[in-house]
Amino acid sequence: MARALSAGVWLGGAGVLLAAGAAWAGPAAEGGGGSLLNFTPAAWDFIKKGGITMVPLGLCSIVGLAVVFERLFAFRREKVVPDEVVHASERYWRRGDFEEALRVYERFDVPLARILRAGLQRRHLGIDEMERAMVGSGQHESSVLGRNLRALGVIANLAPMLGFFGTVIGMLSAFEAIGKAGTVTPTLVAAGISEALITTVAGLAVGIPALAGYHYLRSRADRYLFEMENIAFDLLDALVIAEAPGRKPLRPPARAAGEGRAAAQDAGEDG
Repeated sequence: MARALSAGVWLGGAGVLLAAGAAWAGPAAEGGGGSLLNFTPAAWDFIKKGGITMVPLGLCSIVGLAVVFERLFAFRREKVVPDEVVHASERYWRRGDFEEALRVYERFDVPLARILRAGLQRRHLGIDEMERAMVGSGQHESSVLGRNLRALGVIANLAPMLGFFGTVIGMLSAFEAIGKAGTVTPTLVAAGISEALITTVAGLAVGIPALAGYHYLRSRADRYLFEMENIAFDLLDALVIAEAPGRKPLRPPARAAGEGRAAAQDAGEDG
């Protein structure tokens, strides 16, 4: 189901760009053209002047848009930390009804429910084992939340470089034209200079939103991880106090917390 949804979002992202191109075409559609996208002559000329570099830049824009849409859908609160799971956890954990809590977690296939379920399934092994299970599950969930973000980060860095590559190609074309003609005229070098500037603009137009989207989605994933970590250890603290009133409450180990954040930033973006 998740793969089908992801594929659908990627196709949807391509469809959005195609629809935007069709809307941009506007007046040309009234001219009776039979092409799928009836770009205006000015729009089509703009794209052609950018040269072959506009093709990978267009692909980067489609992939980047698809990743942003897919992650925004996946980062809805009910998909990560639903209120029903939080309320049920506080209610059943505090009164020791762990079987009922497990039944609630089985109904929700979300990161918070999976983390708490991993701890409850090992409650017969003791508090320390529950803590280790929940920390390990949290590191895995950080990878799930960071899925596809590495692709967005790559696009944010790659698109401007592609734009600069197109700039170099355009300048080479301009100097080659000058070398063949032996004289410098505005019309002679206009095509090469135009290609250079267009690809630069296109690369920045793709890379800047991709970079902003990457950092926004990364910070959102980190906020969810921090919230789930607090919920899990608050519940463990309540259990510790209930079973051993004299025992010191648990706190997240610094090393494990650091590993969880590293997993969210690195391993979690491979998707």
